[in-house]
Amino acid sequence: MPPGGAPVAQPRRREASQIALWWLMGVIGMLFSLMLVAYVMRMSLGDWRALPPVNALWFNTGILAAACIVMQSSASQARRGELRRSRREWLLAGAFALAFVAGQLWVWRDLSAQRYDVSGNPANSFFFLLTGLHALHLLGGVVAWALLAPHRMTHATRARRLSLTAQYWHFLFALWVVLFAAIVNLTPEIAQRLCGTGVGP
Repeated sequence: MPPGGAPVAQPRRREASQIALWWLMGVIGMLFSLMLVAYVMRMSLGDWRALPPVNALWFNTGILAAACIVMQSSASQARRGELRRSRREWLLAGAFALAFVAGQLWVWRDLSAQRYDVSGNPANSFFFLLTGLHALHLLGGVVAWALLAPHRMTHATRARRLSLTAQYWHFLFALWVVLFAAIVNLTPEIAQRLCGTGVGP
């Protein structure tokens, strides 16, 4: 028997909470897909002025990856009954997630200090919109993380909720990778080719 308690048996049938999470991630995925389409279409116009490289986003991406890895480990430990270790890793995962949000706030403040504010040009506006909306959804994940704090929760309930929260965090990390790749790699020339504008005969 593990020192933290008995392993938690997982139900075979999908629960309503799992299905609801899938629906939520689907809706969020569609929202960001439409926003990325609008991002590419707007970039294809002639008044787009790209932001300078934001190297801090690489560090923030690593922090978010660490949060997801530790959160998944916490969920796995809870399923095996290692409840003390699971709680320690749960706390560390939350600290990493909050560090990511703090890092994004620092990026926004630094860009504003360089006069790349939200109303400067369409590139600025879309950067703040995409990264800000993602951070808002991540804060929703942090709320779900915080709701795991009560000690009176049964082991089975805690393990199930940890698993659902970890899935949501993994989804947000994958979404961030897509957004980050678009911010770093897309150029007006690529956008024009994708939209069929600005291409000579």
